[in-house]
Amino acid sequence: MPLYGLDVSEHNNGLNLHTAQQEGYDFAIIRICDGTYKDPIFNSHLKDAENAGLITSGYWYLRAPSEGTTIAQQVDTIDQQLQGRKDLPIWIDVESIDPSGNALLSGNDVWAAKHELECRGYTVPGIYSGAWYWEKMIGGEPSMDGLGALWVSNYGAQNSHGTAAQLYPGDDSPRWNYPLGDHTPDILQYGSNGHAAGYPGVVDINAYRGTHDDLKHLLNQ
Repeated sequence: MPLYGLDVSEHNNGLNLHTAQQEGYDFAIIRICDGTYKDPIFNSHLKDAENAGLITSGYWYLRAPSEGTTIAQQVDTIDQQLQGRKDLPIWIDVESIDPSGNALLSGNDVWAAKHELECRGYTVPGIYSGAWYWEKMIGGEPSMDGLGALWVSNYGAQNSHGTAAQLYPGDDSPRWNYPLGDHTPDILQYGSNGHAAGYPGVVDINAYRGTHDDLKHLLNQ
């Protein structure tokens, strides 16, 4: 059986992570910011996740410099959100598009983001993206070599509604075997219509094939 996890942002305000943990969720990945926009619910989600004993990390929705803010300015926002904490692992969310749906980020942008975070003392466990984006980035599909773990969105043919266990495609699903940059997923986001904790909306659901200790090791915790 995998570990189940939620990734949450201000769009999931009110979701009770204590109840989610009691229902069998093991980890939470919390949005810190979108570019220089501070997620206003980040600190509340972070406190709830840690108090509930969930394995916790954060994510940064990376914006391309062409969208108006530098990578350094975006990491300034992370500094402001975390207020000196360096122990929260930060995933880099790579999916920023223009109004026509074209990818705005390159592999160089991703490396620059990782470098900026690490230079300021943060841990970067890896990258979040999907084949729809990673394979169409500026300059072509980047290698994952050196970028760490891979957290991939792949909802299959149907993005159904249900609990994490109801929707999980299985440890042997082909979705686990589809590589980006020659790296297969470490964490699979397999739906965005998950039900958890009686929350009236829906939430992204994820799975990790391993133990709690394995996941903590992946996150350098």
